[in-house]
Amino acid sequence: MKTAVIIPARLGSTRLPRKPLHLIAGVSLIERVWRRCSQSKDADILAVATDSEEIAKHVESFGGKAIMTPESCVTGTERVAVAARDLPNDIDIIINVQGDEPLVEAKVIGQIVSFFQQNISAKIVTPVSPLTSREDLIDPNVVKAALCSDGRALYFSRAPIPFEREPKERLPDGLHWKHIGIYGFRRKILGQVIELIPSKLENAEKLEQLRWLDGGYVINTIVTDYNAVAVDTIEDVRKVEAILKSIK
Repeated sequence: MKTAVIIPARLGSTRLPRKPLHLIAGVSLIERVWRRCSQSKDADILAVATDSEEIAKHVESFGGKAIMTPESCVTGTERVAVAARDLPNDIDIIINVQGDEPLVEAKVIGQIVSFFQQNISAKIVTPVSPLTSREDLIDPNVVKAALCSDGRALYFSRAPIPFEREPKERLPDGLHWKHIGIYGFRRKILGQVIELIPSKLENAEKLEQLRWLDGGYVINTIVTDYNAVAVDTIEDVRKVEAILKSIK
């Protein structure tokens, strides 16, 4: 079973202009994501999927591989799926690592690959981490996941789910989960989900994984202790730079 890790990247970000090329402690966001992913021993192929010649040239300048995709790609998953058409036929698992995760840990990629190896019927796999902060629970920029007891995703939301009718001072263990924006797909399934029509739930929450749930696909989750810090604003850049400084 061979795996490709593809990082979608585009320049057209509204909240942080030219986001993939934005410097974080002197290194571009996209290079930081690529460096982190390159540490994975489970990635047989690592590439950035982009519609920007500028991003492609930048990726190649630090030794990365870039795959050009059309500007018409609406979502990161669609961009990854288009890039996947150029991959060798023996690639079975494709992992979409968001281009705004500069602290992504290689072990998460390994966890996803391991889950696919151990669960033949798994089609889509995504990580979650325990959510323990009420501030994160009510933050619409932090996506929450409600899970079945066997780890299947019931729903994803920007709202605080599940609702606690009798909230306690401390969040209960194993009830609230933070969704990490990394997706693993069987190659055939990736080709199928991008053909689905956007659902009302997806349009309401602006979360593309709701389209897959609405289309009848099972999304399995794995639990990780990786606490994702996605970069969407200049404040996020400062947060990541502070974390990088603290771990030196």
